[in-house]
Formats: sequence, structure tokens, C-alpha cells
Amino acid sequence: MKAKKGITKCTLNDLTFPVELRDNPRNTNSEYNKVVTGIIDGEEIDLNYCSSVYELVPNETIFPKVEDIFRSKGIAFSVDYSHSNNARFYGNYTIEDSRFGYRMAGTNDVIKFVWNFQHSYNGLTKYKGIAGFYRLICSNGLTIPVAEMKEYNLCIEGKHTSTIIRSLEEFESILINVTNNLGDVKTAITDKYEVLGNMWVVKPEKRIEEILDATGIRAVDNNKFNTVNDIMNKISKESQNTSLGYNGKVNDWLIYNGINQYIHDDSRNIAAPEKRRENDSKVLEYMLTY
Repeated sequence: MKAKKGITKCTLNDLTFPVELRDNPRNTNSEYNKVVTGIIDGEEIDLNYCSSVYELVPNETIFPKVEDIFRSKGIAFSVDYSHSNNARFYGNYTIEDSRFGYRMAGTNDVIKFVWNFQHSYNGLTKYKGIAGFYRLICSNGLTIPVAEMKEYNLCIEGKHTSTIIRSLEEFESILINVTNNLGDVKTAITDKYEVLGNMWVVKPEKRIEEILDATGIRAVDNNKFNTVNDIMNKISKESQNTSLGYNGKVNDWLIYNGINQYIHDDSRNIAAPEKRRENDSKVLEYMLTY
């Protein structure tokens, strides 16, 4: 699913504009007898046409609550908010507490724990809170391996008002559990990243082609742009970056992150963040398996 105008960075206030569910004043079938209407910059805008079954969950009951939970647990965080057409919403919360961070073995490659929350008024983005990591060198989110995601319950979802409210209560419990068992949780996840870090690659271009083909990510090759070359340029810069400590060599970790950067490149991709995470997860799982 693609976002027509891409993603717009914003503030929390930009997400919590007034919104309500109204009767559709027009004659219509039952699937469209309700209207989700927001007031944005003083102007009423219809954001979704839906049935009476639809339950409106305002952003103000989600994103501010997530911030409150972090603060109540004394966990320092930074946050980036964004939206797509004022109808799909994203909050990426990076935990700044050094206990949650990790440095790849033998390098200065630092990653931080994050929680990504998403929601929508038009039904195109399902409400979800999902954990991940954030790599400082490229500022992109990294997915967590599926097994660890399930084992530590690092993904919460909901569809209706009551289940979303319960999921936020669940998030608070998950956050407490992760904090209390931080060593085990972090080790289980980063050990998988280290598997990639220990796989040195002699022919990275071939490895990139293999991964893109296996995961269904289209590789562009024309006189204006070449996907594999673009990814290789990113990898080469990092492998040659003396401050990172890879000493000019390429491993699967750098290849994973090179593909990750391509997936998240806004100049090449207008897919919604949840679709990008889906593709990123496919890449990670394939590389861990093969």
C-alpha cells in the first residue's frame, strides 16, 4: 500500500487535532453512512467514509498515553511524529537510556531500542505498537527477528476502542518486563544481529542481488539508477568509515543495513512505513536463514 503524498514529519499537536464520527448527510449505502471528520488548521476535512460498525479511536488516546507511560517508568526517550494526508499516523520512540543501547562487537556501530506506534483514521494502517532498533549511523529503523518478537511479546495490536486501550495497558507491562529482564531480551535480539556481523562477504554485489531476488524487492537497472550500485555505495562508505571499525571489509550486517537504507530511502520509495518494515523483516529473516 502506497502513501499518495509520502510521509510528513510533524509534532504531537499536529496529530491530536479534533476528530469525530458523524452521520453521513448524503444518501448512501450502509458501508458509507458514517463520516470521520477532522478539524485541521480551522477547516473541517472528511478523512474517511465508513459504516456504523467503525469505532473511532482518536490519536489523543494513543500517542500522548505512550509518552506518559515512558515518563512514568523514568525511561528517557526522544520521538519523531509523522502523518500521511492527516489520515495515517506514526510515532517512533527512541529510548535514550544507555542501558537499552548496544554496540556491535568490535566496532563503534551503535544501535538503540525503539518502539514504533501506528494508527489511522482511514483504515489503511492498522493500529500497532512494535519494537525495533534504531541505528545511529544511518538513522533508520531495524526490525527485530520474528522469533524474539514473539517470545518477548514485542508487538501489540488492536482494532476496536476497548482492545486498543487494553493494548496500551499491555504495553506498560511489556515495558516493565523488558526493563526488568533487559540483559536477556537485548542479548537474544542482538545475538541475531551478530550472526550477520560474523558473516564476511567476498562478493557483496552477488549477495545483494540474491537477497533482493529472494525477498521480492525490485531492483532498478537503467541509465539513471542502479539499485545494487546504490546499495553498494552505502555499504562501501560504511566499511571504509574508520570511525566505525570495519576496516574496509563487508559483512552481512553491513549488507542488511545497506538494503535497509534503500528500503527507507524517501527519494526512491513512497511506500507507507508499515510496508517498509514488512520488506525489511523479509530481508532480515532471509539473511538469518541463508
